[in-house]
Amino acid sequence: MGRHTPAAGRHHRPAEQRSTSRYTKARAALAAALVLGVGTSLTLAAWSDDEFGTATFAASTFAVESQTSSSTWAAHEAANPATLVFNATAMSPGLSQFAFIDIRTTAATNIGGTAALSAVSVATGTLLPQLEYRVVTTAAGTACNAAAFTSPTVPAYTASLSTGTAPPTATGALTAAGNSTVRFCFDVRVKAGTASSFQGGTASATWQITSTSSS
Repeated sequence: MGRHTPAAGRHHRPAEQRSTSRYTKARAALAAALVLGVGTSLTLAAWSDDEFGTATFAASTFAVESQTSSSTWAAHEAANPATLVFNATAMSPGLSQFAFIDIRTTAATNIGGTAALSAVSVATGTLLPQLEYRVVTTAAGTACNAAAFTSPTVPAYTASLSTGTAPPTATGALTAAGNSTVRFCFDVRVKAGTASSFQGGTASATWQITSTSSS
């Protein structure tokens, strides 16, 4: 039995060597694969380039001004309203008095819009409850008198000039740079049948006209 032991050992060592050789080759192949992988990832890089676009923006400009028969074109705010000139110092029941105010955009305005009667902002006086009015819009230069109210579409009289009463509908289109004018023509009268006790009474009212740009 002892004589066969060395022979068995000789057969066992080549098997171990073969196993070690295979392991070494596997490690070498794996290392090669890793190196190849790194090399491959580097070759996937690409050139890049970018393009950019820029733009500038500016808000539109919108402002209006007004005039009456007694004032020139200017901005008339709540603190300095334009004066509408009515022949209204000796009014009698049922007798109309007329006056106008013109609205346009300023020269610096670069967008159109609309102008609309929006409110009675101030109203005072003992005669106030007995006043009624109506209003139409016309082209600039149109006479503001009874003839301006002959159309069948003219609104009825609004029975109150108080600040809490909605005004009649009156609107007109505005163009940029003051190229068009909207005239608001007012007809105001003492109501028919007003009692004699209102003789000598007075009243004052301020209308608000709101202009809005088209965008």
